[in-house]
Amino acid sequence: MAFPALLRPLWLPLVVLILFLTAVCFRPLLPIDETRYTSVAWEMFLRHGWLQPPTMNFEPYLQKPPLLFWLINASWAIFGVSRWAATLPLVLSSLASVYLTVALGRLLSPFFQEQGDRTAMIMMAGVPFLIYGTLIYFDFILTVFVLLSLIGTVLYARERRFSHLLLIGVSLGLGTLARGPVVYLHVMFPILLAPFWATELRQPGRWYLGILAALGVAAVIVLCWLVPVLMQADGSFAYGLLWEQTVGRVTGKLDAHIEPFYFYLPFLPAMIIPWVFLPRFWKGVAALRGSWSEVEGIRFLIAWGVPTFLCFCLISEKQPHYLMPLVPCAVLLTTICLKEVPTRQLVRNLAVMVGAIVIGQAIASATILKRYDLEPVAAYVRAHRDRDWAFVSNYHAELGFLARLEKPVDDVPPTRLARWFTEHPDGRAIIAYRNAKDVAGYDPIMDNPYRGKRIGVFSARQ
Repeated sequence: MAFPALLRPLWLPLVVLILFLTAVCFRPLLPIDETRYTSVAWEMFLRHGWLQPPTMNFEPYLQKPPLLFWLINASWAIFGVSRWAATLPLVLSSLASVYLTVALGRLLSPFFQEQGDRTAMIMMAGVPFLIYGTLIYFDFILTVFVLLSLIGTVLYARERRFSHLLLIGVSLGLGTLARGPVVYLHVMFPILLAPFWATELRQPGRWYLGILAALGVAAVIVLCWLVPVLMQADGSFAYGLLWEQTVGRVTGKLDAHIEPFYFYLPFLPAMIIPWVFLPRFWKGVAALRGSWSEVEGIRFLIAWGVPTFLCFCLISEKQPHYLMPLVPCAVLLTTICLKEVPTRQLVRNLAVMVGAIVIGQAIASATILKRYDLEPVAAYVRAHRDRDWAFVSNYHAELGFLARLEKPVDDVPPTRLARWFTEHPDGRAIIAYRNAKDVAGYDPIMDNPYRGKRIGVFSARQ
């Protein structure tokens, strides 16, 4: 089954548009990550501070580099401040990652020349794309620059042009601004193992010297942001950004998302759901095992995927979406394994998966997602944002963007809330709690379910 000539260029962006509208219409911004990242972008918007240290709740925010926040602010500058405009750069990044995955496949092997639509369908029907393709996270932006770096790597292995080095360097630099130094882990092994996968790699010494030049280009791009920021920040900001956020995440010293080394193993088959359930997929896997050493493209994918995955298993801090830049590798291998599956079946599976995510989010919007919707609380805060506000406790800027706050919220532990009300008698407190006795000493103003608990706005008892 082939797409009609007029529809062939349009079906892919149309599917992404459906997923985008579904997310904006049915899913709230999810705390704590989406609400936090949009709040950091909102504070950048208030300060017009593209070259200033990012802030969260108007305090320095060390955890992430600025590219996501720049893209959101660029979208707001064009379309105005809104949730859908904040989501748009992420959706466009997910769409770009599909096109780049197809482009990388065509570069790696003649097999992929006629497999563009099939590769795109396999990627877009997969669970990782359907879940993370519309979330305001960093990972699809990082995926774009990882793919661009790898495309440049393959091109430079075949023909030593400065433009190819420039593509690698610019992509690595922007990838660093998107997610930090982890971008180098994603591209390190295809570069180091080029003599293993590249059939016609000539003068390996010159190859590695060229890569060093590309790293210099990447460093210049990062320094264009880093130097002005560090000139405006104190030493603690520099130490936290350059050392703790890099080494700390690798060693687990940040004590965030620490998981055992085998944590990622169940996510390997999840990367290729629903295709993993097709018997023909496993026949393709068996055939693939016998041909990997003979095909340059397959050797490249193995040199990329296997050691990179093992390194992520060894890193202490783990989250499922950290593996997102490896999804294109799994997709390209899956495309080879599914070469005997008719295109009609791929189309049918894509339609079923997209329909399931649309219907599922529509149902969830009236049920489970209500527990994650902070808009009712944010609407009250937005209408009274001139008051003094406290959050009890462990505030992650959940309400900064949603309530369009222009001053910080006090992060107050439960034991100090009574004292805070003494100092701010007209203030209001947002309290997330489990038991009614936790808020027995305060007057409720409003209350909603929230992530298995409740959240409400309270005032001092009159």
